[in-house]
Amino acid sequence: MSISAEMNESPASNAIRHARERYNQAIVNRDVETIGALLAPEYHVVTGRSAQSHGVAEQRRRWACLFEKDQAVIYRRIPREIRVNELWGLAEELGNWTGSYSAEATTASASGVYAAKWQRAENGEWLVQAEVFTTLECSGPASGCVGPDAIAY
Repeated sequence: MSISAEMNESPASNAIRHARERYNQAIVNRDVETIGALLAPEYHVVTGRSAQSHGVAEQRRRWACLFEKDQAVIYRRIPREIRVNELWGLAEELGNWTGSYSAEATTASASGVYAAKWQRAENGEWLVQAEVFTTLECSGPASGCVGPDAIAY
């Protein structure tokens, strides 16, 4: 089994970096359809505030609502490392993310780290299967930097 960190930029890691840039550009362009096309059907996300959602339709709905509600919102994901298992068509992307959005008639900014799991589709395209974002910093008005509730159990 071939598992490697893609420091030399293999065709698979290049394809994933290209797909990530398409995702970033789709956020800039508020292009919900392109975002959805980059996600696996059973896509799952845990946001930086620990909200979770599942499925492409739900993700399209969430982005559309966010874009409609906040004209200033922008997020960018920057890969640091991509590791690929070519034989199984799986990859791990680790990176940093930044975001800015409206809060109390001003801008709040947040940033952190993320991990994404990619899987190769039957047609050879790489799709995001799952993403987990962790917020490490937030600045701006208090209403824009509200963390998640503690886990109750």
